[in-house]
Amino acid sequence: MDRESPLDSMEAWFDRMSKQFGTAADRWGTGLEPWTQGMDQPRIDMAETDAEYTIVADMPGFATDDIEVYVTDRTLAIEAEQREEMVASESNYIQQERSHQSLSRRITLPNDADTEAITASMEDGVLRLTVGRVEPLDSGHRIDIE
Repeated sequence: MDRESPLDSMEAWFDRMSKQFGTAADRWGTGLEPWTQGMDQPRIDMAETDAEYTIVADMPGFATDDIEVYVTDRTLAIEAEQREEMVASESNYIQQERSHQSLSRRITLPNDADTEAITASMEDGVLRLTVGRVEPLDSGHRIDIE
């Protein structure tokens, strides 16, 4: 008489979980896919030097006038909206295609970011932001008790 081991049922359970994770990954992707039109957040790189932070955001297809950048407290916001209209006509038939794309990204800046010293430039669909650095405010100090 063969007796079923508790480990046999655990192995079957792990197999089912593995298949479910595989199905979910196929359905939702890995999160590492390249930026494509239709995604709602631009991909960014953020680097630092002793003097500043540099944020580079891919904004393909957007013109400078389509993009708004602002800062509130220590949160840097990048928002873009684009409407494109194309009209092509053949004889009595008119074909009209409309496209709308928008995206936004919020970035929490480090404590030593100078939110008053931010510059932005755009070239070939790449937005480059430079944020100056300042001495961070003292995060606290000891109080002597008399």
